[in-house]
Amino acid sequence: DLAATLQRLREDPTTRNLDLSSYLLVPMQRLTRYPLLIKQILQYTDPPTPLRDSIESPSSPPPQLTLSFPSEHEERGSIANALSCAERILEEVNETIRERDSRARLGEVSKRLQAGKDPLDLTLPTHHLGPRRLIKEGVLAKAKSGRKLRVLLCSDILLLLNESAMSLYRVPLPVHELEIHFSHGLSCDDNTVRIHRTYLRWREALVLRAPSVLEARAWTEAIIQAAAKAKAGVMAAVGNHGFGIGMGHVASGGSRPSMDLVGDGSPGVNT
Repeated sequence: DLAATLQRLREDPTTRNLDLSSYLLVPMQRLTRYPLLIKQILQYTDPPTPLRDSIESPSSPPPQLTLSFPSEHEERGSIANALSCAERILEEVNETIRERDSRARLGEVSKRLQAGKDPLDLTLPTHHLGPRRLIKEGVLAKAKSGRKLRVLLCSDILLLLNESAMSLYRVPLPVHELEIHFSHGLSCDDNTVRIHRTYLRWREALVLRAPSVLEARAWTEAIIQAAAKAKAGVMAAVGNHGFGIGMGHVASGGSRPSMDLVGDGSPGVNT
């Protein structure tokens, strides 16, 4: 079987006691090294030498004439183009890996979640924002009660889960309706993340506390960027008439979202 074959190959002296996974990493390691190697080649490639067209004055020493061959320009141009291609390919590979890891993590979380009586499948694509992506994940605490929540920021929704049971703490929040508010009275070492949601004339505030100031800033920046992209995507797809993204669907505007109590009594929003 496969396990026995892998074990036999691992024990083969020619494999240097490396398993199959070690060899599978070789192509990826080479991709990361190519840009560094090409940069070194470009650094040690002589730039084209300038041509001297005139002599400054009769008293100046005679200039040393140098020639600039077209091949010098072409060589540096080819190397620079190779560097650009290598960096682009590496970024595409990294983005593919991030998307795969994101799908795997969302699928793992989905196994434990339910929205009412139905299972909650986070791997389903969004309605207008393409495949759902996991942007950031971490543990934050409610500022007042100190209750720990596992927070998952996706491209279209913000998930709040009970850290202990990994269950849904409240209905997911549409990212395009979120804003970050800053208080003028906060000190430079404040570690809170102040999230505000506006839906038509209805507003909701959620204050979470991060483990550190740097982590709070990272969450703040991630939410701001995700909200901007989500708003742009919704506006491009449905304009001003379809605000209210839920789990992969856009609800038509014009009605106030219904309020449900989820978890410890915090309001949940059904869109």
